[in-house]
Amino acid sequence: MNDRLAVFEALRPRLFGIAYRMLESVADAEDAVQEAWLRLERAPRVDRVEGFLVTALTRICLDLSG
Repeated sequence: MNDRLAVFEALRPRLFGIAYRMLESVADAEDAVQEAWLRLERAPRVDRVEGFLVTALTRICLDLSG
């Protein structure tokens, strides 16, 4: 398991909690968390994976709720 994936898996419950509180839907929250993972995978270099994921997830949720 690569480092990014390990960090993502460790943060998944927190990310899901953030997304669920913002979107109020389990399915939408799961989709948002998965999209955050995909954005992390496409990013060439990320120094702070946790900060990247939380920021990306929040922006995804705002886009979905608006």
